[in-house]
Amino acid sequence: MNTYLLTAKDYVLEHKKEFITGGSIVLAVAILLFGLALYSYNTSKPKIVYEPAPACGLLTLDEAKEFLGDATINGVDSGLAQTGNIVTSRCGYSDGKTDTANAVVIGIAVRSGINDEGIEQNKTQFNNGMPTDNVEVIKDLGESAYFNQTLGQLNILKQSTWIIISYGLGASPEANKIEDAVKLANKVVN
Repeated sequence: MNTYLLTAKDYVLEHKKEFITGGSIVLAVAILLFGLALYSYNTSKPKIVYEPAPACGLLTLDEAKEFLGDATINGVDSGLAQTGNIVTSRCGYSDGKTDTANAVVIGIAVRSGINDEGIEQNKTQFNNGMPTDNVEVIKDLGESAYFNQTLGQLNILKQSTWIIISYGLGASPEANKIEDAVKLANKVVN
């Protein structure tokens, strides 16, 4: 066995330069392949240029208590979900009533464009999504805003985000009042 080890040792010493050269080539190829894989991965995903807005960051639990009272509970925080160039987030609060027919809720959904393509997509879908019936355009709120009476939702387009606010009886969103939604929006958007 010692004879084989001595022969192998002599062989390695005689071909030391070839082993170093070969090892360097293998290492360089591995680094190159890793770099190509990393480049391919990074170019296949949309780049996040603009920071997405988390819905619960626009209205905290303490701020929601100003509208719903001290018994307010946080019922929903969806976190951030990315689809293409848009990141969505949802947040909801309830006045804490166990009688769901009379519970007053606040719901906020935010669609954030994370790059220029996402912002354009938001603007296009915001404008194309505005219904023709039961809608009131709201002035001086974001870049553009409208209240959809059928759904009881206030839609606001501001910079890279489309914010949708619902505020009123959870069981009857069509009864939501535009004045209440605008008052809440002034807290959320500003």
